[in-house]
Amino acid sequence: MANIPVVILAAGEATRLRPYSNRAPKCFMELEPGVTILDFILERVRSLGLDRVLDVTRPEFSKLFKERLGDSVEVIEVDRESFGNLYSLGLAAKKVKGPFLALMSDHIFEREMLRVMLERVEEAEESFVVCLDREPALLEAEEGLKLKLDRKNEGKVVKADKSLAPLHGIDTGIIFCNSSAKKYIQKALRKNGPEGSIKDALNLAAAEGQVGFVDVTGLLWKDVDTPRDLEKARNLYWSILKRELVRPSDGLVSRYLNRSVSTFLSVTLYRKRIFVSPNLVSLLSFLIALAGGVFLALRSFLLGGVLVQVSSIVDGMDGELARLFKRSSRLGGFLDSFLDRLADLSIIIGLALVLYPLSFFEIAVVALAAANTILVSYASHMLRSIGVDVDPIRRIPVTRDVRLFAVFLASVIGYPELSLYYIAFVPFAFYAAALLLLKGFTAPQFASGVFREKRRRPWPEIQPQPNLVKQVLSELIGRILKLALALLILKLFGPILSGFTLIKLENASLTSDDVLLVLEMGVIIYFGYAILSSTKDLADLIAVRLVGRVGATKETLKRVFLDLMYAALGLVAWIYATSLNRIPLIGDILSKLLMTAAAAFFFITLYRLGKRIYSVFADAYDRIIDRIAKKITKPAS
Repeated sequence: MANIPVVILAAGEATRLRPYSNRAPKCFMELEPGVTILDFILERVRSLGLDRVLDVTRPEFSKLFKERLGDSVEVIEVDRESFGNLYSLGLAAKKVKGPFLALMSDHIFEREMLRVMLERVEEAEESFVVCLDREPALLEAEEGLKLKLDRKNEGKVVKADKSLAPLHGIDTGIIFCNSSAKKYIQKALRKNGPEGSIKDALNLAAAEGQVGFVDVTGLLWKDVDTPRDLEKARNLYWSILKRELVRPSDGLVSRYLNRSVSTFLSVTLYRKRIFVSPNLVSLLSFLIALAGGVFLALRSFLLGGVLVQVSSIVDGMDGELARLFKRSSRLGGFLDSFLDRLADLSIIIGLALVLYPLSFFEIAVVALAAANTILVSYASHMLRSIGVDVDPIRRIPVTRDVRLFAVFLASVIGYPELSLYYIAFVPFAFYAAALLLLKGFTAPQFASGVFREKRRRPWPEIQPQPNLVKQVLSELIGRILKLALALLILKLFGPILSGFTLIKLENASLTSDDVLLVLEMGVIIYFGYAILSSTKDLADLIAVRLVGRVGATKETLKRVFLDLMYAALGLVAWIYATSLNRIPLIGDILSKLLMTAAAAFFFITLYRLGKRIYSVFADAYDRIIDRIAKKITKPAS
């Protein structure tokens, strides 16, 4: 990751924050007692290894910066009374050799936003790279710097202006300036004078294809301009702290379930300044897991499963508290890892006792499950130690949080032994993927002596000019008709093929009706996925038409529409899952598992939809309520 200078622009007058801004720049206003906006920014900058920081400010505040920050920040004084942010950027550019990063002193943001920008610019050829938020709130979209992307090449910004429609999104205030950016900054200053803004330099560069972007949609940030903005930033600050406690290495269950609970508890303790030793939390998590294993062995499946899941949630709190209170230690890391392995083994033993007495095959399953609780994390560690990025295979559901959730889920439905088989066999998919990843990492570019010459298109090459709306509609209608035809065929031949017994057992039998049911579900899933893919393209086209009317970005409208589609899909899956209990032997278990998964998917989608609508339209809702309140309280004339 690049270690480049960071320039913080803090020379604005903050007129909308008066009288508070008369005493100090708004970057010294606090998000929580003892933590200013500038402290927040500097902590994120330095946590990513960026050592050199320059701050541009007004002469009257120069002494304040030097007193509070000492020699850790180079202070640049502006030599004019009236100027725009482009002038501040130009002064900093003269002090820096080579590329640098420009940050606004009144923006708070997630650390991840800065990290993805640094990854993007390591090999950046453009003069500028900006952060693009495709789903800003309506108020942010109204006041923010809108970015227009190239219609043919959406990797480039062609225009930046506050007056544009919020079609593609807005800038978030983190700008990478390459060495070649300085010529556009100086050119914009000559053209627009000291009162010019950064967008003037961006537009000069964009006209020559020299402005790229990094997509930071979904990451949290806030621009502070008014007292109300400061209140919102203080609320968002706690949300950012919670989000930053989620680690990139977290598994699916940890990221989307466990962390939502553990981070809430950890941040609540931090806000109340109640310090609980992370080592004590690690021990507590182990004891809860141990109790879960004991109750499983005693065949109290529900209580045992719940305790296992609670231990998984509590397990995340030790690291969260250590980071919030800045009490991380090697001892704590070792103790957490060691107790996790002991807890896993105690749960495996509990599950093994459920099967007692064990057959030879079941003994092998228990041994494999016990080994996998250690080997998955060991394999990940070994891959990282030789420089292999394991993120591509982290989505395979075998991480500790997923394993414990599998124990919880299987125990709740009354079949805890299923989780034992899951832990024993599913990790082999992870090992196979790791081997493929390792092979791709070490193999030479040409492993075979056989080469295939790249085919050339005939000259002259004619570029097709398709009607996108027509193409998407034709594709969507075609796939719907194929689904209807496939279902019609099954319905017509269903009565003919029904009633045949395929496999007969003592207490159950597999009939042709069961096969037809599974086949019908397979047809719906196959064509449903294809229809959903076409629907995504259609939603994109519809969203473009609605941007001007609604005021939200294309991406926001598209995702709202898709979330509604996903929720409907979850309901359909739940309805079909109820009929699977007719299948002999495994039907009841399969039905319950799929119903649980479909219900969880439905409610998670609804929650995500509600959260997206609130984050985007909350300001508009508040303004409507304010207008209604003013009309009600307006005295009669």
